Amino acid sequence: MFQKTLLRFRELPDSTRAMVFLYWVYEFSQVIVGLFLNVFVFMATQSLLSLLIYNLVFFFFVAIGFSGWGYMVAQRQISLRYNYLRAFTIYILSFLSLLFLPHDFSYLLLFAAFNGLGLGMFWVGVHSYEMITTNNQNRDFYASMVSLGTQIFSILSPLVATLSFYLSEQVFHLETFEILFWILPFIYLCSFPFLFKLPEYTPKRIPHSEWGRLLFAPKLRPIRAYILAGALPWGFRSTLYPALSLLSLKTVLNIGILQTVVGGVSIMTLIFLSHKRHEGNRVKILLYSVLLLSLSSGLLFFWEISPVFFIVFSLLLTMASPIYRVSEHVLDLEAMEKLTGDHSFYPGLIYRDVLIWAGRTLAIVFLCILLVFVSEKQALLIGLGAIIASYWLVYRKAKRLQEL
Repeated sequence: MFQKTLLRFRELPDSTRAMVFLYWVYEFSQVIVGLFLNVFVFMATQSLLSLLIYNLVFFFFVAIGFSGWGYMVAQRQISLRYNYLRAFTIYILSFLSLLFLPHDFSYLLLFAAFNGLGLGMFWVGVHSYEMITTNNQNRDFYASMVSLGTQIFSILSPLVATLSFYLSEQVFHLETFEILFWILPFIYLCSFPFLFKLPEYTPKRIPHSEWGRLLFAPKLRPIRAYILAGALPWGFRSTLYPALSLLSLKTVLNIGILQTVVGGVSIMTLIFLSHKRHEGNRVKILLYSVLLLSLSSGLLFFWEISPVFFIVFSLLLTMASPIYRVSEHVLDLEAMEKLTGDHSFYPGLIYRDVLIWAGRTLAIVFLCILLVFVSEKQALLIGLGAIIASYWLVYRKAKRLQEL
């Protein structure tokens, strides 16, 4: 199976393989950020509301980086060939701000703005090149290889982070995250061998008529609904999972050890499914992942009884997430193709990200409103129910998308 996977990977075009390697560099850092940065903010502020505000700022600047920068790229005819370099430079600057600025909430919001901007700029390049270098036949395998790197780093990245926590606390007697904040900027230097292997691509200028079509065309309504629904789980889990991980496991060292141990389970799952996926079973595989995600999130209702519930949740989540993410990734690309009009895929790309920002913001604002009326514990429990409901909404809208 490994030899077959390697052979098929080598058959991908050079530019597609370069994109996979660049994505893996990004994921090495992003796994750490996803697991620990929101935990760090929650530890620093001791407030669920502050964590929600942090994520509101973060996702707003992701939209600015993607849609705002993406629109400027088209209108001013800027090549996307070096977009990874621009995005990674902003990433490095954002992590340097964590090293040299105080960790007051206002400065954490500044980090959220810079980091979100870099993330948005990164993804506008990723999706643009995905659309021009992959097709509907090799897209499932490409997405599986992208996620395979994510799963490898789901072991390696938490291991690096956990070792850094141990060295900071027990050996050098520094702040828990200090060594990690030194490591993160240097990860992006690994991207240099692949930065210049992408083809030249400059999006066409976007005519105003495209926005009217994307906003109001009745036939695009199911696609809009799918994209908006797909953004909701991201908004919920970006806040709830980190908060519950710290409340259940008590220390970031415990979180890192657990994530390192359970990370290997999903790698074999992903390699196996990379050869089973095809255009016809995407939604069926998505259903299996939604069932697993619902079961895992349901276990978190009992997080106060014992940390065992969070450990089992983490194991199931690690198995389900790559299955869900690959299906979601391929369906997202399919949705972008279906948004394409007579102009090109690019306006639909920009419009899709606006819908994603709206969905994530809607989820976070819902949690903020909850905190006005109920306690943090009650908000966490209601939020878990909302996560499960949002996964099933995504599945329903994905089925409708496939029927178009």
